[in-house]
Amino acid sequence: AWSAAMRANLDTAFVAARACLPDLIERRGAIVLVASIASLAAGPAVCGYTTSKHALIGLTRSLARDYGPHGVRVNAVCPGWVRTPMADAEMQPLMQRYDETLDAAYQRVCADVPLRRPAHAEEIADVCEFLVSPAASIVTGATLVADGGSSIVDVPTLAFDHM
Repeated sequence: AWSAAMRANLDTAFVAARACLPDLIERRGAIVLVASIASLAAGPAVCGYTTSKHALIGLTRSLARDYGPHGVRVNAVCPGWVRTPMADAEMQPLMQRYDETLDAAYQRVCADVPLRRPAHAEEIADVCEFLVSPAASIVTGATLVADGGSSIVDVPTLAFDHM
């Protein structure tokens, strides 16, 4: 699982960036790495995934520092829950445990997210589009969190919300 996570999340990003850098330098282009809120915190029983996503932030910063002088901007996006086939599959244990629908499972995982919903893939694509656009021409080495606010929640205080 460790090797698979590193290969899928970190190695592919590195190899793709390395392959594109000559053209990106010539065009003064931009890279957006898709990380995750798992880049910022750890979930249970996903050590390889979490570590590989944390490493993407390091890769983002290293590439931004090394290739910024060549006109290449590099940023990362950290989505939270996004309604995708992969996330739908991750909802299956909740659906079975609580005998609930897919929509109810998403509601459950987003119950403490300020926007109370997962993102749609198009919303994350829009964030990526912004980061490669001229509107973000001064942004490099940044980590943009697109999680509906889940990463701003102070988890130890959640019990007080229900008082």
